[in-house]
Amino acid sequence: MSSPAPTPGAFAPAITALGGAAFASELLAALNQSVPIDHVCLMRFVDRARPPVLESASWRGGAHVAEVQRAYLDGLYRFDPNLNLPAQSGVVFRHLRRAAIVNADYREACFVRAGLLERLTVAVADAGQLVLLNLYRLDPSGPFAAGEIATVEKLSRFLAALAIKHVGTLGMLLRSRDRADRIAALAARLHALDGRLTLRERDVLSRVMLGVTSEGIALDLGIGLNTVLTYRKRAYARLGVTSQAELFSLCL
Repeated sequence: MSSPAPTPGAFAPAITALGGAAFASELLAALNQSVPIDHVCLMRFVDRARPPVLESASWRGGAHVAEVQRAYLDGLYRFDPNLNLPAQSGVVFRHLRRAAIVNADYREACFVRAGLLERLTVAVADAGQLVLLNLYRLDPSGPFAAGEIATVEKLSRFLAALAIKHVGTLGMLLRSRDRADRIAALAARLHALDGRLTLRERDVLSRVMLGVTSEGIALDLGIGLNTVLTYRKRAYARLGVTSQAELFSLCL
């Protein structure tokens, strides 16, 4: 027997947040009204040979999220079973148990170290890209019950549509000719990538990615040049990058 699905109104905040930094958190909150989920991660692969763009949110736990994501992006993504999905369009639902993961390095770094026990995936190939919505359970929460799996599977087409819409909305904002839209979209991407970044750090880095000089950023934000450099240095350290090129690679 499946768990009762969240009501349509439960997803209203997630729909409102499409294209923004709060989408993953709002989607996780909606799902938790029916199925306990500890962590959600949305990934977009443009080329399966390259690391994805990803964003995530945690309901419980989350202490090792940054460490796991870094290991994944640094190369372990190549061993993700989801990359074996067919390239044709359509929604695919998958259930992965930690014990079933073949590659030991991937299993240890991306599941065992973070205490992740199981993963439900809603996958969709769209316009040449692969979008994955991953829903996780931690060891203390125990495995997904059969009814919980059935509930998420019934929602899979709706969840896939939300994920594609979010990715598309964010992409349109990033391609917008309106400078304010692009800054807002880049700031949202930075927040989704690392929630530790402060508002000012996101303000600075979003303008760095637009190609604004440090002097221009200082004038734009009404702060001193040294303050801009301090924010940039601190934000680079949080993200583990050392240059504008690395920032682009990580975020876009």
